[in-house]
Amino acid sequence: VTGTEITLLDGATGTELRARGVHVRDYKSSLWSALACVEAPDAVIKLQRDYLDAGSDIITVNNYAVTPVLLAREGLGNELEALTVKAAQCAVAARDSAQRPALVAGSLPPLNTTYDAGLVGDFDDNVTHYRRMVAALNPYVELYLCETLSTAEEARAAAVAAQESSKPFMVSWTIERQGKFLRGGDNFSEAVQALDGLTPDALLVNCASCNAVTAAIRRLRRVTDLPIGGYASPVLDEPEGGEPEFDISKPIGPNDYAAVAKGWVADGATVIGGCCDTNPDFITALRRMVRP
Repeated sequence: VTGTEITLLDGATGTELRARGVHVRDYKSSLWSALACVEAPDAVIKLQRDYLDAGSDIITVNNYAVTPVLLAREGLGNELEALTVKAAQCAVAARDSAQRPALVAGSLPPLNTTYDAGLVGDFDDNVTHYRRMVAALNPYVELYLCETLSTAEEARAAAVAAQESSKPFMVSWTIERQGKFLRGGDNFSEAVQALDGLTPDALLVNCASCNAVTAAIRRLRRVTDLPIGGYASPVLDEPEGGEPEFDISKPIGPNDYAAVAKGWVADGATVIGGCCDTNPDFITALRRMVRP
């Protein structure tokens, strides 16, 4: 992730597996797509291969909900290594079957329920958990994506473990709907400063509306010289009643999403992809936009 060449990530896993008929659990009360690599490994491999065929340069292991905290909540705390390895093997199988070079990224996600900054645990405990995840992922991946992180401290914990792997890593924060702050309230200067002493290869924002990602990328560009980027959910928040809390979300398709992402590139983004509710068609549209 260097220079001005655009790197394409993949798109959604959990929501797209569900759309393809795979049982995906609730992300708030259960394990999201954590068990899909055991229950439907061929579907996971097929989806990841579809992303590669669409143009993804990097696919992410389907280990988003395979965390010590979430597994322990379900009585599966001893299964982290086995589930992580299975998920990583699915991604490697997809990559190895592709017709062109690509990289596999391990996911270092929120350890507890996504978006809830109040559930971010103790920093040292978090680092310990992330180290356990890295140890399981490391034989299979080329880099790490610390993603959908709600606070500056949560992101630093994931980044510490990623850096200790000696492999490249990117940090991606999730943001509130106006794109001004992380969901936990930190601004972008604070988020970047929290990574002092660490060497991420890119800084991203994700898991928010296209509008929020657009605004956040512009703010991020002002506070870092590192490569930046983002991957959004395919919706536009439209004002309704004049107040942000009354905004309505309008879904958009692949071509409109690519048109929005073209603006991200114009604002300096060099790493782009799709988040929840995207699919390989969105990556195809991004590829056509950046590599006409």
